[in-house]
Amino acid sequence: MTVMPIGFVATFLSILVVAIIFAMIHHGGSGLTEGARFGVLIGIFVVCGFVLHNYVNLNIGLKLALGQAVTYFVQWTIIGIVIGLIYKPLATP
Repeated sequence: MTVMPIGFVATFLSILVVAIIFAMIHHGGSGLTEGARFGVLIGIFVVCGFVLHNYVNLNIGLKLALGQAVTYFVQWTIIGIVIGLIYKPLATP
């Protein structure tokens, strides 16, 4: 429990970074569609870059790895959708 605040801060920072990346690559279109597409890509990245890495290196077990994979994929897809729905590009003169 003593390290839980670190987890909250790290998650918030990762969402902030992903929102900035989304803003940098957003080309218009439906916020829902663009956000979902982006969230799926981030979800795949997280599953491959972290969950499978932990499965191989930390020997966390297949059941835990599969649970994390599903959870993180769904989490980042939802976060992408929310970012897509909230994001409004600045008007350029």
